[in-house]
Amino acid sequence: MKNNIKAFDITKEATLIKAKLPELPKRPRKNLFDILKIQHREIRNSNILAYFFDPNEDHGFGSLFYDALQEIAIKRIKVLKNTHPNISFNDISTFDEVTKVNTEEQTKGAKTKTKTKTKSIDIVLEGDDWIIGIENKIHHHLANPLNTYWAHLKSKNKIPFGILLTLFPYGIEKGKLKDGNYFLNITHRDLLEGVQQNIQLTGESSDTDIFYLREYFKNIESHYYHLKHNPMMNTIVQEITENYSAINEILKKKEAAENHIENQLNSIFSEYGYVKARKWFRREDKLFDLYFYISPAADLMSKNAFRLCFEIRNQTNHNTEMSDFREYFRNKFADLDNFEQDDLVTGNQRTHAFIYKEDNFFEKDKPFGEKMKNVLKLLIGADNSPVKQIEQYLIERNCFFTG
Repeated sequence: MKNNIKAFDITKEATLIKAKLPELPKRPRKNLFDILKIQHREIRNSNILAYFFDPNEDHGFGSLFYDALQEIAIKRIKVLKNTHPNISFNDISTFDEVTKVNTEEQTKGAKTKTKTKTKSIDIVLEGDDWIIGIENKIHHHLANPLNTYWAHLKSKNKIPFGILLTLFPYGIEKGKLKDGNYFLNITHRDLLEGVQQNIQLTGESSDTDIFYLREYFKNIESHYYHLKHNPMMNTIVQEITENYSAINEILKKKEAAENHIENQLNSIFSEYGYVKARKWFRREDKLFDLYFYISPAADLMSKNAFRLCFEIRNQTNHNTEMSDFREYFRNKFADLDNFEQDDLVTGNQRTHAFIYKEDNFFEKDKPFGEKMKNVLKLLIGADNSPVKQIEQYLIERNCFFTG
């Protein structure tokens, strides 16, 4: 009775806590930046942006990105002139074609109290008589020497313009320079929306170009995913903090239950002459290199399914005609209940003989240990069990393990 009360307490606490917590937001599918683990690398992001900003590159979109940027800047300055009449921006509407694009352009040197440091501007766009410096922020907060960047842009003897490209908007004062000019703040989402509004896909647009563009869009949107769900995650953090003791108690009991299952697996396999060897259970007498692989207890419990794989490994695997072995037992056990013989694989280290699976394995009235013993009795203990048939196959072919 005492155990029943404990189980009821866990169920009650878990249900109450779950009711308080909002569902975790579903993360967007991984894009190419995620896979390459460069989603937060501002340099990598600047490189692909520079690629799209350069009308002479191979992407086939011409000045699409630059036109969108220029259009957004013109509209933004018009609005700012009404709210901040004293601000000073050079007239970007007069800037014509892009002739040159650089990334990580080194400034001529930023002087500090003790030494001169070289700084770099993320992206620099140049025309015949104008130049735009873009500070690209993805992962880090703005803490850059904008006055140094501005001085470098002016040193080119062209009309300078500065842009802060950020995930979320900054106040106008963030871009203010010592001489009264400003870096204009534009968000990545503004730029993407501008590009999407102006893009015209034709039959000449290659699949590769479109793929690059789509993956870039996905990467930027994935950053907004995290920003969008901040309030929800804050709620989850608060609720977990308030219920931390109850959650911790549930986790302790979960760990104890998993250890109990692992101990039962070790004990029951041992009764049949198999001992734990890293992730597997192998024949203790090592007559053959025969192994069971069974998922960890946490996986078994989370899926409420019992799944194990029986295989030959190492020397026995090398001494056996692997394809013949696999196909023989694929057909041999194909009609047996709970055997999934279509999933068998062959490799240099192992060859599957059978895969056994039962769903809904954890039941209130049938303890795990008892069900586990019945499974191994079926697979190993019975007179004509699958494991004994495999051993007989190896004996007939003199595939003993001698290592």
